[in-house]
Amino acid sequence: MDKELIEKYKREMLDMYRTARAIPTVAEVNTTPPATPESYGQLIGIVTALRGIYPVPNAKVTVFTGNYNDMQIIDTAYTDQSGRTKPFILETPDKQLSLDQNNQTTPYSSYNLEVKAEGYIDNIHMNIPVFSGVTSIQRSQMILLETAGEDKSPRIYDESQRFNL
Repeated sequence: MDKELIEKYKREMLDMYRTARAIPTVAEVNTTPPATPESYGQLIGIVTALRGIYPVPNAKVTVFTGNYNDMQIIDTAYTDQSGRTKPFILETPDKQLSLDQNNQTTPYSSYNLEVKAEGYIDNIHMNIPVFSGVTSIQRSQMILLETAGEDKSPRIYDESQRFNL
């Protein structure tokens, strides 16, 4: 092979590599840390189908508080090709609360997720714990509409449990 051709190919590959590294990933977009990181946590949604085997792209994931019928929407995002959302940056109690043995306050915040995707039954995940300085992962497995039978109502999952810290 011609040495000049090899060098040209090498330069092109290095340029492509540098360009690819400059493109932000989904996790890097809109994740500006808040002014006081000790009172914020993150939540990432992972949406899959068929027992977690296949990612569901373009699923609408909404973070909210309150009752499902009277929700206060915090943020909304769509999943990427791998079924992941951007990290939602959410307010939480200061992590120092978990270090105080006399503390009676819950040292985490609870948030809810609504997951909608075309061709699937909606999922609602209630009471997801989000701790300060921690990235929580919430998996949501969608059910195809065509396999759901007559009950097409949203599936509601309660993720609450008490954490003894």
